[in-house]
Amino acid sequence: MATPSNAGGPMRLLPERWDSHITSVKGVLLITMAIASGCQGIFGMTWLKMPVLAGMILYSIMITLSGTRVVRIFLLLGLICIPLTFTYVDDAWQVINEGTVRAQLFLSFFTAIMVLREPAFRSPLLQEAGKIIVRQTQMRRVLLLLLGSHLFGLMMNMGSVVLLGSIASTHNKKEGADEPDFAQRQSALAIIQGFVSTLMWSPLSLAPIVVVSLMPGLTSSTIISLGLIGALLLFILSFVVSQLEIWLRRRQEIAGVPEVSRPEANSFLKILVRVLLLVVTIFSAITFLSMLASVGIAVAVTLAIPFIAFIWLLVQTGGDLGACLRGPVTNMIFRTLPLQSSEVGILMVAGFMGPVLVSLMPSAEIVTFLHSHHVWPGLIVLASFFAIVVGGVVAVNPLISVTIVLGVIADPIALGIHPVFLAMSILTAWAVASELSPFTGVSLVTAGMFGVKSTTLTLVWNRLFGIITLTICTIIILIVGELTALPIP
Repeated sequence: MATPSNAGGPMRLLPERWDSHITSVKGVLLITMAIASGCQGIFGMTWLKMPVLAGMILYSIMITLSGTRVVRIFLLLGLICIPLTFTYVDDAWQVINEGTVRAQLFLSFFTAIMVLREPAFRSPLLQEAGKIIVRQTQMRRVLLLLLGSHLFGLMMNMGSVVLLGSIASTHNKKEGADEPDFAQRQSALAIIQGFVSTLMWSPLSLAPIVVVSLMPGLTSSTIISLGLIGALLLFILSFVVSQLEIWLRRRQEIAGVPEVSRPEANSFLKILVRVLLLVVTIFSAITFLSMLASVGIAVAVTLAIPFIAFIWLLVQTGGDLGACLRGPVTNMIFRTLPLQSSEVGILMVAGFMGPVLVSLMPSAEIVTFLHSHHVWPGLIVLASFFAIVVGGVVAVNPLISVTIVLGVIADPIALGIHPVFLAMSILTAWAVASELSPFTGVSLVTAGMFGVKSTTLTLVWNRLFGIITLTICTIIILIVGELTALPIP
């Protein structure tokens, strides 16, 4: 995930009176481009390509004028890449076109995901589920926050962090816990860890989409199914580490959070079943459209999610079309979407820069060197894993680092690396980097909700999880790398 829009703070280039007009246009542009991209991919409306490209250019100009310093830096870097490509790359137009297609996909995909936040935030079901979760005893609260953040994250993206974070932080303070700081710490880590695990498998997450698009021959179904197993293991590890911290705390004879009354089990189970049915319904609709139109999951999302969001909002307003359009739909287009304009812009530019940066790198020379020196495949994957994680910690967007790594290792089989093994290692690295980096959106948002520095959240509070996770991942990569090594041609 890209650095959020408030990173660096706004730097105004236009009068304040223009803000509302620009904001409205940005929201309309985003939803229009998302739907147009979906129609282009599903119905073959290729004539929409140029209007969408024009919309992306206009959008870039608007976020340059009214966006943040961070998004301007990204736009400048993307602009610099263009003359460099024409100077040093033979098939420059092909690379630029590939970058443009990638930018359109990322913009449309992320916009569609943001659209789903509006009905999710308004859902009485999710609100009640969040309140039930935080009213549990300490151990159950951690477990259910992990589960809740994961399930909500599938529908709300980082909106799940905002929803659960606001409920949990307020509840911990109201309860007057003996250790409010420790309670806040446990809640914050559970929320971020539950959300990050969605990156490994969710069809509504950018990570699997990027990996599949950069590794020809791999299917979304393969990555999603294996990623789900990886997410489960990461989920279990997160819970075990949290319980280890609680045990260590008690060993130090420090009082824990007092036990609180918990809701009836039947009540919670009913809500959990309803949330799961909601998730299954959304994913089933996306899968059905993908299979029906014979398109990738990412393309299906750009058209299915806006439609699903509208139906959900219509149900919430009792079927009143006028009330739906005047209320939540208007709020979604003119308020919710524009708030994410810088994040969408950063992802758009990062998508464009990926193929360009790969084309500018001496990928062939690197592969030749590794091949000629018979570098062990497991070591190559391990180095790639840590390059992504360390890059995230020092503020390199995982989207860019993953694109570069997979651009360099364009043919893993030639290096004796099983493609599925490489893909899963990359997805795991993306998830771990998102959790340990103080600069990712989820880290900054979570830290803000709980009133701590993002560096404190990721590098201090989360250090035990980081140490254990990196150690286990290193061992697994080395073992699996040996077991899955392919003959080097």
